[in-house]
Amino acid sequence: MKYLIYLLLILVSCKQKDKEVSIVGKWEYERMEMYSGRPMDLANPAIAKLHEDQKGWTFSFGTDNVFKVTHVKTDKPEDFVAEQPYELPEDKKYVILKNKGRPDEKFPIIELSDSILKINIFYSDSAYMVFKRKS
Repeated sequence: MKYLIYLLLILVSCKQKDKEVSIVGKWEYERMEMYSGRPMDLANPAIAKLHEDQKGWTFSFGTDNVFKVTHVKTDKPEDFVAEQPYELPEDKKYVILKNKGRPDEKFPIIELSDSILKINIFYSDSAYMVFKRKS
Protein backbone atom coordinates (compact mmCIF):
# COMPACT_ATOMS: atom_id res chain seq x y z
CA MET A 1 0.00 0.00 0.00
CA LYS A 2 2.86 2.34 0.87
CA TYR A 3 4.41 1.81 -2.58
CA LEU A 4 1.09 2.47 -4.26
CA ILE A 5 0.83 5.82 -2.50
CA TYR A 6 4.41 6.73 -3.50
CA LEU A 7 3.68 5.76 -7.10
CA LEU A 8 0.52 7.84 -7.09
CA LEU A 9 2.40 10.86 -5.70
CA ILE A 10 5.10 10.49 -8.35
CA LEU A 11 2.53 10.27 -11.14
CA VAL A 12 0.63 13.30 -9.87
CA SER A 13 3.79 15.38 -9.53
CA CYS A 14 4.99 14.39 -13.01
CA LYS A 15 1.66 15.09 -14.68
CA GLN A 16 1.97 17.99 -17.06
CA LYS A 17 0.01 21.06 -16.01
CA ASP A 18 -2.91 22.02 -18.23
CA LYS A 19 -1.92 24.71 -20.70
CA GLU A 20 -3.33 28.12 -19.81
CA VAL A 21 -5.47 29.49 -22.65
CA SER A 22 -4.67 33.10 -23.45
CA ILE A 23 -6.81 35.73 -25.13
CA VAL A 24 -3.64 37.55 -26.25
CA GLY A 25 -3.38 37.66 -30.03
CA LYS A 26 -5.38 38.64 -33.08
CA TRP A 27 -8.91 37.29 -33.62
CA GLU A 28 -10.87 37.52 -36.87
CA TYR A 29 -14.67 37.45 -37.16
CA GLU A 30 -15.93 34.16 -38.54
CA ARG A 31 -19.67 33.87 -37.88
CA MET A 32 -22.55 34.41 -35.48
CA GLU A 33 -24.13 31.62 -33.44
CA MET A 34 -27.42 31.29 -31.59
CA TYR A 35 -27.46 30.37 -27.89
CA SER A 36 -30.25 27.91 -28.74
CA GLY A 37 -27.95 25.95 -31.05
CA ARG A 38 -30.12 26.71 -34.08
CA PRO A 39 -28.27 28.05 -37.14
CA MET A 40 -28.48 31.74 -37.93
CA ASP A 41 -31.20 32.53 -40.48
CA LEU A 42 -29.03 34.10 -43.18
CA ALA A 43 -32.10 34.14 -45.45
CA ASN A 44 -33.38 36.94 -43.21
CA PRO A 45 -32.09 40.15 -44.89
CA ALA A 46 -31.37 41.92 -41.58
CA ILE A 47 -29.31 38.99 -40.22
CA ALA A 48 -27.53 38.49 -43.56
CA LYS A 49 -26.60 42.20 -43.63
CA LEU A 50 -25.33 42.10 -40.05
CA HIS A 51 -23.20 39.04 -40.90
CA GLU A 52 -21.79 40.72 -44.01
CA ASP A 53 -21.04 43.91 -42.05
CA GLN A 54 -19.07 41.91 -39.46
CA LYS A 55 -16.78 40.29 -42.04
CA GLY A 56 -13.27 41.72 -41.85
CA TRP A 57 -13.46 42.79 -38.19
CA THR A 58 -10.46 41.82 -36.08
CA PHE A 59 -9.92 42.12 -32.35
CA SER A 60 -6.37 42.22 -31.00
CA PHE A 61 -5.61 41.71 -27.33
CA GLY A 62 -2.06 42.72 -26.40
CA THR A 63 0.17 41.56 -23.57
CA ASP A 64 0.17 45.23 -22.52
CA ASN A 65 -3.62 44.99 -21.86
CA VAL A 66 -4.46 47.12 -24.89
CA PHE A 67 -7.42 46.08 -27.05
CA LYS A 68 -7.41 47.14 -30.72
CA VAL A 69 -10.13 46.84 -33.34
CA THR A 70 -9.44 46.87 -37.07
CA HIS A 71 -11.64 46.28 -40.09
CA VAL A 72 -10.66 45.03 -43.53
CA LYS A 73 -12.97 45.75 -46.43
CA THR A 74 -12.66 44.11 -49.80
CA ASP A 75 -12.03 47.45 -51.51
CA LYS A 76 -9.38 48.78 -49.11
CA PRO A 77 -6.67 47.63 -46.71
CA GLU A 78 -7.04 47.15 -42.97
CA ASP A 79 -8.47 50.21 -41.21
CA PHE A 80 -7.68 51.02 -37.61
CA VAL A 81 -10.95 51.55 -35.73
CA ALA A 82 -10.26 51.87 -32.02
CA GLU A 83 -7.87 51.14 -29.16
CA GLN A 84 -8.39 51.07 -25.41
CA PRO A 85 -7.24 49.28 -22.26
CA TYR A 86 -8.86 46.00 -21.31
CA GLU A 87 -8.96 43.61 -18.37
CA LEU A 88 -9.51 39.88 -18.36
CA PRO A 89 -10.48 38.60 -14.90
CA GLU A 90 -8.95 35.33 -13.72
CA ASP A 91 -12.18 33.43 -14.32
CA LYS A 92 -12.13 34.57 -18.00
CA LYS A 93 -15.89 34.97 -18.07
CA TYR A 94 -15.78 38.57 -19.30
CA VAL A 95 -13.61 41.02 -21.18
CA ILE A 96 -13.81 44.43 -19.56
CA LEU A 97 -13.05 47.41 -21.77
CA LYS A 98 -11.85 50.34 -19.68
CA ASN A 99 -13.49 53.62 -20.68
CA LYS A 100 -12.61 57.19 -19.77
CA GLY A 101 -15.49 59.38 -18.66
CA ARG A 102 -18.14 56.66 -18.85
CA PRO A 103 -18.73 53.22 -17.29
CA ASP A 104 -16.55 50.31 -18.40
CA GLU A 105 -18.05 47.81 -20.83
CA LYS A 106 -18.25 44.17 -19.78
CA PHE A 107 -18.66 41.59 -22.57
CA PRO A 108 -19.45 37.94 -21.73
CA ILE A 109 -17.06 35.30 -23.07
CA ILE A 110 -19.01 32.23 -24.14
CA GLU A 111 -15.92 30.17 -25.00
CA LEU A 112 -12.19 30.77 -25.19
CA SER A 113 -9.81 28.17 -26.61
CA ASP A 114 -6.52 28.24 -28.48
CA SER A 115 -8.36 28.74 -31.76
CA ILE A 116 -11.85 30.13 -31.00
CA LEU A 117 -13.22 33.14 -29.12
CA LYS A 118 -16.99 33.26 -28.69
CA ILE A 119 -18.04 36.60 -27.26
CA ASN A 120 -21.27 38.54 -26.88
CA ILE A 121 -20.46 42.12 -27.85
CA PHE A 122 -24.05 43.09 -28.68
CA TYR A 123 -25.48 42.27 -25.23
CA SER A 124 -27.83 39.93 -27.07
CA ASP A 125 -29.78 37.23 -25.28
CA SER A 126 -30.12 35.18 -28.46
CA ALA A 127 -26.78 35.24 -30.34
CA TYR A 128 -23.06 35.93 -30.05
CA MET A 129 -20.05 36.36 -32.37
CA VAL A 130 -17.39 33.77 -33.12
CA PHE A 131 -13.82 34.80 -33.88
CA LYS A 132 -10.97 32.53 -34.95
CA ARG A 133 -7.37 33.12 -33.90
CA LYS A 134 -5.48 34.77 -36.70
CA SER A 135 -2.04 34.87 -35.13
